[in-house]
Amino acid sequence: MSVAQDVVHGAWVRRSASVSGSAHFETQHVIWLQAATCYADIRVPFHAGVESRCFSGQSGWDADGYRWTRHLDMEPVGGDDVGKLTWEDDALIERGLFPTPQGEVPYVEVWVRLPGGDGPFLAMEDRRSCLVRVGDHAITVVDGRPDGGSFSAAYRVLGPSGWSLIHAIGDGARLPDPADLPDWPIMHRGTTEVSA
Repeated sequence: MSVAQDVVHGAWVRRSASVSGSAHFETQHVIWLQAATCYADIRVPFHAGVESRCFSGQSGWDADGYRWTRHLDMEPVGGDDVGKLTWEDDALIERGLFPTPQGEVPYVEVWVRLPGGDGPFLAMEDRRSCLVRVGDHAITVVDGRPDGGSFSAAYRVLGPSGWSLIHAIGDGARLPDPADLPDWPIMHRGTTEVSA
């Protein structure tokens, strides 16, 4: 079944960011997958010795802004991310405030679509885990810390020989991919053609 989706549905890579009015920069591989109202975001630094980040949850339009609520968060800070989304050429521009322990910080992020973000989509979510797939991209997240484990995440891309691990946090390489689906509740499932 083909389903029309929101403009943010799909696979995104961050081109750059600006924080508190700084010049635009990028220090991480940042991937955001959005499947209907479920999302996952993984951030792996270009250089060793810098912390990775990952969070996932529910998101959607809130008046004239877009709100991301975090259910799983590698570094919980409390509060939601709320941004205003606009198009500039081929990029989705996100402007807003993100919560930190010291208070809200203004930011601007520039996102562009990844190839292969159309086709099948799937969002599965349990109390401490999720899997989000859009087209040829998938992020799996498991927070094992309440049971004495670790926070783990994996970003995979589908190729001719199956799902390949691109980035991992913690024990991410051991997490399930869309070819070996876990027994987690399905939030969304379908297929769509993504248009810019």
